[in-house]
Amino acid sequence: MILLDRVSKVYRLEPALRDISLHVAPGEFVTVTGPSGAGKTTLLQLLYREILPTSGRVIVDGLDVSRLGWREVPALRRRIGVVFQDFRLLPRRTVAENVSFVLRALGWPAGRRRDRTRRVLEWVGLAHRASDWPSSLSGGEQQRVAIARALAAEPRIVLADEPTGNLDRERSLEILGLLREIHARGTTVVLATHDPSLIDQAGGRVVRLRNGRLEEDRAA
Repeated sequence: MILLDRVSKVYRLEPALRDISLHVAPGEFVTVTGPSGAGKTTLLQLLYREILPTSGRVIVDGLDVSRLGWREVPALRRRIGVVFQDFRLLPRRTVAENVSFVLRALGWPAGRRRDRTRRVLEWVGLAHRASDWPSSLSGGEQQRVAIARALAAEPRIVLADEPTGNLDRERSLEILGLLREIHARGTTVVLATHDPSLIDQAGGRVVRLRNGRLEEDRAA
């Protein structure tokens, strides 16, 4: 499902990742952790082709990410849902429009978009907020909308980059619970977090980075 083969990433002579080799099987739940600057976000950005490796291979769902041309990137991203720490919702679109935006971009017909948007909003418990603006939602609700958006196109992989970084403890556990439910449905989930309490709650496999190197890889 995901393979990193001796991957390094260097920014202006400063290594962000150093010779990382990692395999994630289909259906795994993997928590990537480490202190700030360890390389967690860089690793996830490589997986959805926001950036390219300086050296090594990155394979995601059978696609060699490092060899993809820009015209081929959408085919990769259709297989991946991404959840960000800062939500990245469109402020001038309603909750439902934020979720359906990606489906419109993929060319889904209007009726199918409406049905899928309703279903994922029901699943995250926000169907009653479908017509509201993101600014009227709490931080936890905004992150649930972001998760609904990530799930809208039925991705095989979900990447969550510090999704609870702006939330309190209770809301953080709610978001973690949603990610665990996503995993229980068969989706591969890679969660990046520096929060030790979330690591304990998440279960599954833990990959620890430090100074861009793979320090530990263990079952929780």
